[in-house]
Amino acid sequence: MAQAFGRLGSRVTILQRAGQILAREDPDMAEAVMASLVGEGVTVHLNTAVMKVRDLGHAREVLFEDGDGFDQTLEAEAILVALGRSPNVEGLGLLSAGVDYGPRGIEVDARLRTSQKHIFAAGDVIGQYPFTHAAGYEGGVVVANAVLRLPRKTDYTWFPHATYCDPELASIGMNETAAGKAGIEYRVWREEFRSNDRSLAEGYDTGVLKMVVDKRENVVGVQILGPHAGDLISEWVAALNGKVKLTTLAGAVHPYPTLAEINKRVAGSLLAPKLFSESVRRKLQFFFNLKGRACELRAGEAGLSDY
Repeated sequence: MAQAFGRLGSRVTILQRAGQILAREDPDMAEAVMASLVGEGVTVHLNTAVMKVRDLGHAREVLFEDGDGFDQTLEAEAILVALGRSPNVEGLGLLSAGVDYGPRGIEVDARLRTSQKHIFAAGDVIGQYPFTHAAGYEGGVVVANAVLRLPRKTDYTWFPHATYCDPELASIGMNETAAGKAGIEYRVWREEFRSNDRSLAEGYDTGVLKMVVDKRENVVGVQILGPHAGDLISEWVAALNGKVKLTTLAGAVHPYPTLAEINKRVAGSLLAPKLFSESVRRKLQFFFNLKGRACELRAGEAGLSDY
């Protein structure tokens, strides 16, 4: 919303309570989004605490403490409060029905049954994932259990989400922060959008795909910051839910030039060291007598300068 109003000509200031915007994302990805916002003229204050808000008639005044502990005053024509959501459960008579709920929403089990097993709940009201596609998924689980009587449980392991800023930021599975908190020994493989021909052709030279893998080189999560990231993550939704191997993804032919090639390339970058290791090269040289003369050319022979 800050970016949208800024592009419409408004002067926008964000007061962020945490030390980064997009708190659920990795710091480097959030910083890249913030850099984009700042580059477009949006002012961002991190680690702030709003102390008081007053209506001056002609404007609204916000008194806040900045990240350095100093009191600051800001005047604005309008204030957009974005402090999260509260479940709309008041007035439903849930206590009378014996349905338990708390500050985050109605309490449910994996089959989305409430404390009254014949009553189900889905969507934002259960406080799990406040996304439209989450509500649709959970609604299907409820129908399977309540109507079709087919025992079905929710599984959020490979649940995607996206933030539709510019560039877009999409994620599935664990990012670095989540993997670290889970105690997973992980490595990160990166592929930059500036190496993607379609991205460059459309004027995008920033953005990155991060693939997080565990010590067995199983993918535990993917984050994409770049053009159409919400669409690009869909290939990983299919691959990870379908248990598709990275060798399959790397070997699959993608049309050129497309943004989706970045998915294939990051998978191939993990596999390349194995395919072109020293032992493999030695075997190829033995069988095919490949001496690699092109790699042995001196600078003078190639017509290159000494440096």
